Amino acid sequence: LTFTCTMARGRNNNRTSHGDGGGAIHSANMAINKEQEYKEGVKKLQNRATMTAELLTEGGEIETFLMEADPDNAEGFLLAQRNRLKAIAEGNAKQWDEIENFVQAVKDVRGDVQRQNQSSAAAAGGEGEGEAAAAGTDDPPDYERSIQEAIEKVRLGKESDPNHVPLEEHEMVMSLREKLGEKVKKRARNDDDDDLEIVNNVGSDDVHVLKCPITGMFFEDPVRNKVCGHTYDRKGLNQLFSTRKTKCPIPGCSNNTLSLAQVEVDDEMKLKVRRHKTREEAAKKKRDLDETMDDDEEGGGYTVLE
Repeated sequence: LTFTCTMARGRNNNRTSHGDGGGAIHSANMAINKEQEYKEGVKKLQNRATMTAELLTEGGEIETFLMEADPDNAEGFLLAQRNRLKAIAEGNAKQWDEIENFVQAVKDVRGDVQRQNQSSAAAAGGEGEGEAAAAGTDDPPDYERSIQEAIEKVRLGKESDPNHVPLEEHEMVMSLREKLGEKVKKRARNDDDDDLEIVNNVGSDDVHVLKCPITGMFFEDPVRNKVCGHTYDRKGLNQLFSTRKTKCPIPGCSNNTLSLAQVEVDDEMKLKVRRHKTREEAAKKKRDLDETMDDDEEGGGYTVLE
């Protein structure tokens, strides 16, 4: 990761006080606070991959069309695209883990620096003198190396954990495979021998789930709750807040602190609604065309003039 340069720059600024132990700690705090920013790009790429996977689901419209239009090449093409999507998901999962490892490593190194500063300050009789003594050293600490070593330590610690999930079973990978219509097995936590088979019928959309639980209308601007996972239309959510209610409207949900800060745009739901409406319009046009043809047949093809 290139994030290590943030704290490494703090090594050069460590001679200038920034409060909690100098420039290194200041830079570490900035890097830690940007964790969600680092992850946002991964989330956007994963959302696009997930939406594409849903279009390429087994038995879906694209597969049906291609198998009819080009049966000799369709299977190979679909297999290649699905494998590419799974590779993208694995890449996203790897980057996600690397971000978390980096942030945890920075926290660990920051803690070490804080403890060293406190020890130096205590030995010198005060924080200011201790910092001055540290600044006077000819060989400043190599924080970049410290972070790299801490990242490796965090990684090895995760891999040695009995509950560690391998990359190919990461939630991002498994979710995308489900969208592709694959039968996937998720390992139950704390029990390596207990496998739970999960099969999602992603090829069909339940009309009920395409409607806002508050307004009862099709989603126009769907937002997903990051806390409880439920989706609402933004208009419906604003209506709910206007009544000063803060409980998730889904029956049985224990989220009693609903707020705008908990929600994010649900691009996947937008795609589902758009697909449903497109299918409905196509079906209506076909019904209208069939009715027109039936009327023509009933009328006959000749008019007898007397």
